[in-house]
Amino acid sequence: MSKKEEQHLNAKQKAYEAKQSKKAETVVKTIIGALILLAIAYIGWVMFMMGV
Repeated sequence: MSKKEEQHLNAKQKAYEAKQSKKAETVVKTIIGALILLAIAYIGWVMFMMGV
């Protein structure tokens, strides 16, 4: 493999890594958001059940 091919492959790997990193960040934010919404719903349900 020539040096030029190695540089091209390395650039593709870096681009793929950046793309995967962005997707992972989106997934983490979505999961955290869902957990926060569930916590708020649970607090509302508890307050309703306790008659507050």
